[in-house]
Amino acid sequence: MKHAEQYYEDPACQAVLRHHGLDAFDAWWGREIDWFETPNQRRGGWSGVGKLELPLQDQPPLTVFVKKQQNHGRRTWCHPLAGEPTFRREFHRLQALAKAGIPAPKVLVYAESLEAGNQRAILVTENLHGFVDLEKWLPRLLDQSQRDRRQVLRAVAQQIRRFHDVGWVHRALYPKHVFVRLDEAAPQVALIDLEKARQSIGAWRRARFDLAALHRHTEGVSARDRLYFFKHYLHGEASARPLRWCDKQLLKRIARRSKR
Repeated sequence: MKHAEQYYEDPACQAVLRHHGLDAFDAWWGREIDWFETPNQRRGGWSGVGKLELPLQDQPPLTVFVKKQQNHGRRTWCHPLAGEPTFRREFHRLQALAKAGIPAPKVLVYAESLEAGNQRAILVTENLHGFVDLEKWLPRLLDQSQRDRRQVLRAVAQQIRRFHDVGWVHRALYPKHVFVRLDEAAPQVALIDLEKARQSIGAWRRARFDLAALHRHTEGVSARDRLYFFKHYLHGEASARPLRWCDKQLLKRIARRSKR
């Protein structure tokens, strides 16, 4: 762990990572990965993500997502100059969601290093097996029967409400950040990319911010399906009851913000 200032490793995967020589910051930093896209050059540094498959004996490979960043921080009251690495924020949020029992990518490794004045961070998460993001799902979803389509919409609405009910606002809730897996019992839903997520007071504020973004980026969904989604977000299993005056006001604010 040369130069590492912070290093977390999930105990359940230590043996596998050690077998592949990935049990230290420098090993992860030096490991070549295929970027999904050219790393973002902003905040005075860069940040990127790639996918890596680690072979396992007599088992399917362990698929992980590896995020690396350098000098890519967000200034806070506690870190006014260099800023706090955005992956540190995401790491803490993922751990908080795991404690709350809300599905999200499992953290396998988080590490930081300060090398020659450069602030570096790595976040490694396990692939969400069998999940597909809503952006890819949506065209197929729109062609399904009303029953199947609304089963997914209901699951997504209820999971976002659970996320909001523990005090979080995502702040980048786009379809590509909502992952769905069809299970026999019921669809499973997980949220990813929590770099911008934060605790927020006010249920209306959380709903207005996140649902407006989701509303804006889900073209093709009918007005009836949108209302079905919102009613399940607002009232869960009691969604059959008529909307109250305050519910209608919230939906108006969500619709207004989604046009920005």
